[in-house]
Amino acid sequence: MTKNARAHAALALLLLLLLPPCAAGTRAQERGDRFDFYTRGPYRPQVPRPQSILRFDVGDFHTNYAMMERVVQAIAQAAPDRVRVFDIGLTNEYRMQHVVAVSSPENIARLDEIKGNLRRLSDPRTLPEAEARRLASQTPVALWMQYTIHGNESASFEAMMQVLYQLAASDEPATLDILRNSVTLINVCANPDGHERFVTWYNSFGMGNPDPAAAEHDEPWSVYGRVNRYRFDLNRDNIAVSQVETRNMQRAYLEWNPQVAVDHHGQPSQFFFPPAALPVNPNLPPEQTERWLSTFGRANAAQFDQRNWDFYVRDIFDLFYPGYWDSWPALQGATGMTYETDSGGWKGLRWKRDDETIVTMRSGIAKHFVASLTTLATAASNREARLRDFYEFKRTAIEEGRNGRVRRFVILPGRDPARAAELVENLLRAGVEVRQASAPFRSTRAHDYSGKDSPAAAREFPAGAYVVDLAQPQKRIAKALLEVHTPQDEAFQREQLARFARNERRGRGGLKEEYGFYDVTAWSLPLAFGVEAFWTEDETAVNATPVVLDPVDFTTIPLSFAEGESSGPGRSFALERPDRFVNGANGAGAAATIVPRVGGVPQGGVTGRAQVAYVIPYERNGAASLIFRLLREGFRLAVSTRPLSAGGREWPRGTVVVRVSRNPETLHQRIARLAQETGVEVTAVGTAFPETGETGVGSETVVSLRRPKIAVVADEPVSVTSYGAMWWTFDRMGVDFTPMTVDAIKRARLDDYNVIILPDGSPGRYSSAFGKGGIDTLRGWVERGGTLVLVKGAAVFGALKDVNFTSARLVGSDEDDQKGDAGGAEAKPTPTPTPSAAEEAAGAQASGRRGRRQAQASTSTPEQAEVVSAQTEKMEGAAPDLPPIASPSARPGRVPEAVPGAIMRATLDRRTPLTYGYEQERLPVLVDSGYFFRPSKEGTNAVIFSADAGAPLHVAGFLWPTSESLLRGTAYVIDEPTGRGHVVLFAEDPNFRAIWRSTTRLFFNSFLFQPIF
Repeated sequence: MTKNARAHAALALLLLLLLPPCAAGTRAQERGDRFDFYTRGPYRPQVPRPQSILRFDVGDFHTNYAMMERVVQAIAQAAPDRVRVFDIGLTNEYRMQHVVAVSSPENIARLDEIKGNLRRLSDPRTLPEAEARRLASQTPVALWMQYTIHGNESASFEAMMQVLYQLAASDEPATLDILRNSVTLINVCANPDGHERFVTWYNSFGMGNPDPAAAEHDEPWSVYGRVNRYRFDLNRDNIAVSQVETRNMQRAYLEWNPQVAVDHHGQPSQFFFPPAALPVNPNLPPEQTERWLSTFGRANAAQFDQRNWDFYVRDIFDLFYPGYWDSWPALQGATGMTYETDSGGWKGLRWKRDDETIVTMRSGIAKHFVASLTTLATAASNREARLRDFYEFKRTAIEEGRNGRVRRFVILPGRDPARAAELVENLLRAGVEVRQASAPFRSTRAHDYSGKDSPAAAREFPAGAYVVDLAQPQKRIAKALLEVHTPQDEAFQREQLARFARNERRGRGGLKEEYGFYDVTAWSLPLAFGVEAFWTEDETAVNATPVVLDPVDFTTIPLSFAEGESSGPGRSFALERPDRFVNGANGAGAAATIVPRVGGVPQGGVTGRAQVAYVIPYERNGAASLIFRLLREGFRLAVSTRPLSAGGREWPRGTVVVRVSRNPETLHQRIARLAQETGVEVTAVGTAFPETGETGVGSETVVSLRRPKIAVVADEPVSVTSYGAMWWTFDRMGVDFTPMTVDAIKRARLDDYNVIILPDGSPGRYSSAFGKGGIDTLRGWVERGGTLVLVKGAAVFGALKDVNFTSARLVGSDEDDQKGDAGGAEAKPTPTPTPSAAEEAAGAQASGRRGRRQAQASTSTPEQAEVVSAQTEKMEGAAPDLPPIASPSARPGRVPEAVPGAIMRATLDRRTPLTYGYEQERLPVLVDSGYFFRPSKEGTNAVIFSADAGAPLHVAGFLWPTSESLLRGTAYVIDEPTGRGHVVLFAEDPNFRAIWRSTTRLFFNSFLFQPIF
């Protein structure tokens, strides 16, 4: 050692000794051994290490998407005998998604044969058991290794490149064994657009400061890279299948039929791997599911124990909701698993834990790297057994479908065949076999969707009905998506009830136990889409033809890595076009449409050239799009406020009339084109004379509409997923709007807009952001004739006593005039009058699956905030099926416990424009919070939960013992007149995750028909 070196070392030691003890410990932890990613060689020299292309070491910086593609391309081109790259589709921001197949040279040479064998194993109807055993003995196991579905879980993204390099370059015997016995399918990044937002922000801003209070650990609202462009959580989208990334991935997944699927996440307090927590979806075979989860969990535990790495299993991450990227593959027959590493993402390059130790992004990458390779090795060593169980999963599914109580689902096109077709499209994308009846057929034991225990009755079904027979390999995913109610484990439910009872006995300031519900507990697609459906206990013969996706949905483009052997010269694959912006106002691109993509669905159009008027029936979701687009283009429309007689038939209230006399000649061509695009059947009327009734197209009660000019708050108080669901809905339906911050709202020329929408969000943060001046500005604008639409948490903001946009009050609030004596041990915090109380007591944890930013506001230490974030926006609240255990009374004024996403039946007031297009008396809606609103005393309660105890509210999902009685008599949608304007409040989000299509028109009514409120 040189003299200077000794001097520097002495100085460093002196400085270390001068540090406080805790700081010295922190520094020591930070200097701990760095994981070496290159000990599992020898490595083939022609394959470049990722760092040679990136020019920085693992975990020192974040890799953007384009640089990652350079790494993947370089490795693929250097190892064509092991690696093939497949392009699976574009994102909305024109990034190409890739799946990389990695295996031994022998397997790569016969990839098509392997894919064909896996396809044969997935359908036991055409594969005898002896042949299945033979294929299992000769076929590699396939693993779907998915990274970065949440774009700000960045350690996952970096780990992927190290896993790819190890498989492509290493000649280590263990790695060669993995390659011989498996085909690894690496989904390199499930959310390219969200990841790019996050890393661009962090790379330009982060310093590697470990202090949890440092700004680099708090993503701005506009960045929030967890979600995709449309601000959807892609790990929840496998039910709605609304996002182009989901469609790309589902199609690629089903092309390969993997036996193991791992979704790589971050950032809990420790690493997580399976077994999963309860509840587990009951459609999964319990013995096989638990056996394989334990096999992979124990293998990972051995590796982590050897390295003294902390981890946990069960506890938080369940396998119940079928929209996750572990449960959806599991219902397809794979061992579906979630892995969560403890750093990267919002923890940044370095993060200080509550015990002052430092966790680095590099260490989080290392854990994902080790867990990934351990999983691959475990699958390879259990190759034949896992393939046989995959075949058994499909075989027993068919057997259950043939012999179980539920044999068939029947979906009727009804008044909105496009909505039924969208539901069927989701099933087809999941690989479910659907047929369409070509003749009427009958069931002797059919159950409707009025509830989970609806009685059986004989039923005739018409030609055109969609039929899903469960005696098929995809029985389990089909049943999980379509059944009315999915029960949870009884032991799990009883534990939640016991916690509920203990919490009720605790005083106002007592520590409350958390509940174990991770996501919504009900999602039945027929109920969510508002489509009439039945399930039957028989499967009588039916003449039917298979339904397929319309091929217009896809386009063929060449692979971006088509040069060289790595991607197969000259090959191309069917890729789905990304969603496009309909109107061009919110982005670039060609117009999208909502034309159904399932073959055999009637298309829209007009019946001829109108002499007097065109009549637009308001029965389909597409009609809302058609009406808005005509208004936006300057055509003059009117709506009938009473039943209408025109064109030789009767039309319900809410029917829209387009008079020829008041519009230019271009109307005829344009309405014909738009009707076709939106799937609406428009009737041309030749005379204004009504044959019956009092109202014709020229009547006084046919009231002119005006074009909605919409501003939407897009700022820190807003739930990004609520905003995103609204944005996506508007774009696909051709609605232009202006996103605005709260400050912009306060200083803008608001009279340029006639509609302002506040999406779901934090009531307290809305109150703080607007302040008294902003609230007064909004009130004055409404009084001058504006329509203010408040969704869920924003509706709570509107009900705060210092805001007072409505005479409705939250159940249990200080202003609740039905509030009983809530003193003593049973007293609980109230949702109002203070914003913070509103959020904590009324169920903010269930409002939009709380994110880290909201969690930090209600936790006392960074580590507590970290735990809440690790639970992936975990909510409080549940709704068990089981008989209540010592259930407390639902006294008047009690503060409701948050409901975790149950389906309840609401009652419609059909005398208000807010319910135009709904002729039924009741509507199933999602209740996903504790925000129960007393009816308005001064406005119209357009949708309520009936106070009649004889009319059951509960349809599916889980409720607390007191939930239904507290919900009775409350309002779901309220119209509150204010001066010349209106405030419309939604107790829940009508656009929830794009699943709830039945409430789309309810939402559109809040601004389409504003002149006649």
